Amino acid sequence: MIKNLLAVIFFSVLSISLIAQQQINNPGFETWEDVGVGVDEPTHWNSIKTSDNTLLNPAAPIVWGKDSDAHSGQFSLKLWNVATFGIVATGTITNGQTHSDLNPNNGYVFTNLDNDNFHTAFNQRPDSIVGWYKANPSAGDFGTVKFALHKGYLSLPGDETNIIALAYDEFPSAVVNTWTRFSIPFDYVSEENPEYFLSILTAGNGVNAVAGSEIWYDDLAFVYNPSNINEESIHYFQAYQQNNELVIQTEKAGNLPFVVNLVSMNGQTVASQNGFNGQTIRENISNYKPGLYIVVLHVNNQFYTRKIILK
Repeated sequence: MIKNLLAVIFFSVLSISLIAQQQINNPGFETWEDVGVGVDEPTHWNSIKTSDNTLLNPAAPIVWGKDSDAHSGQFSLKLWNVATFGIVATGTITNGQTHSDLNPNNGYVFTNLDNDNFHTAFNQRPDSIVGWYKANPSAGDFGTVKFALHKGYLSLPGDETNIIALAYDEFPSAVVNTWTRFSIPFDYVSEENPEYFLSILTAGNGVNAVAGSEIWYDDLAFVYNPSNINEESIHYFQAYQQNNELVIQTEKAGNLPFVVNLVSMNGQTVASQNGFNGQTIRENISNYKPGLYIVVLHVNNQFYTRKIILK
């Protein structure tokens, strides 16, 4: 009897814990809605045709769609890049809103605090974002996943001062024919709890995207652990500015090779170096534009990230 009572208590506590963990709305892209743009959008997600530029929205191409090739359930999200008017429109979906411009370099995605359709309240500290994807990129192109936990207003790229944590990954520039799981840790830069999250899924490399790239996403989820922060991600390497150099120091010795990339907030890889565990990497940054960057270290089929502000 006591054993049964303990089991009931254990599973009750477990259920409450799971219920309390906030998750992504429509993470498997099973529900879609007519928003008056000619093609349904996934519920709780927004496309480039519902940007804040109502003059450009009618001319924006369709770069997303519902696909019956799903990891689970009935549907997945498919994104693709399209060349139009001499510009490559990157397949993009977000829970925020897109600011579109004839000059792609002036575009960004932002949390619109004035419209419930373009922001998501969120006050917890997950360890990572996981999901499943397939990809058919054009040569040299790759899809990206970016989730930012933040306070107040946020735009990416743009005003990043309110970021609490960031999870960012660039997929390999290779065809992936079978559903493949990805896991991206959040890099926490503040002890505060967020107020919102902003998510961006793409089929291509930002303003450098290549026409024809395709990618599929399904079954996204936040993962929580007891400390809420991926300790291995925190301790695997350090990145800091020392005068005119970016110093990247891994803290585990060994012979495992790694690749470290410095990525700007518009998704461009501005520097890349190879090394081995325990090695210190130095990159001259005297010619780089000041601002927020992401250091992405790829080792042993794992990605580790670190946010850094270059001055």
